[in-house]
Amino acid sequence: MRHIAIAGCFALFAGSMPAALALAPQPGAPVAVIAFPWAEGGAAARIVAAADGLLLEAPHRGKIAIATSAAADFAARLYRFGAALVVDAAAVSGCLPAAEGHFSKRTAG
Repeated sequence: MRHIAIAGCFALFAGSMPAALALAPQPGAPVAVIAFPWAEGGAAARIVAAADGLLLEAPHRGKIAIATSAAADFAARLYRFGAALVVDAAAVSGCLPAAEGHFSKRTAG
């Protein structure tokens, strides 16, 4: 039974790595900042402001924000100020139709 549990944990870890790498934010590229579901409206925008980022868009009543910053530690600062999840905005651009225009430069080149 222990071997099955170990194999299951390994399969879960190995299967989630490609998704984690694909969604990892790139320095200088736009990121999608997702606030916790129970946060007030505009929470993601406030997190971006606290982390000294540039807000590009705030769809879904401000619980998601598309932002960018030249700082290498921008994602870490977003988490420090309360972000639930920070992902590469280009990777989730199909889920955020209100912000599709912000990704054309990166995906075209």
